[in-house]
Amino acid sequence: MSWQAYVDDHLLCDIEGNHLSAAAIIGQDGSVWAQSSNFPQFKQEEINGIMNDFAEPGSLAPTGLYLGGTKYMVIQGEPGAVIRGKKSDFNGTWRCYC
Repeated sequence: MSWQAYVDDHLLCDIEGNHLSAAAIIGQDGSVWAQSSNFPQFKQEEINGIMNDFAEPGSLAPTGLYLGGTKYMVIQGEPGAVIRGKKSDFNGTWRCYC
């Protein structure tokens, strides 16, 4: 199975009525392995910030997580493994990116 198929078939699947609206897999070298078609286009400085947070957990917390130029507040994740962020939609609901 390719990483793109994993994103499309497993990360974006419906689980008990919930699903991610977009997903991406980034290699430890910062290369994008796979991403959903509606995932924001990464900027190199955003990838660098994500990679730095994996090396130094918590480094994104003061400035926020940026994806496609949009800022997300960093919320609890798994240091060195998962970074989670959220932002408010216009209707006041919250979206979470992992």
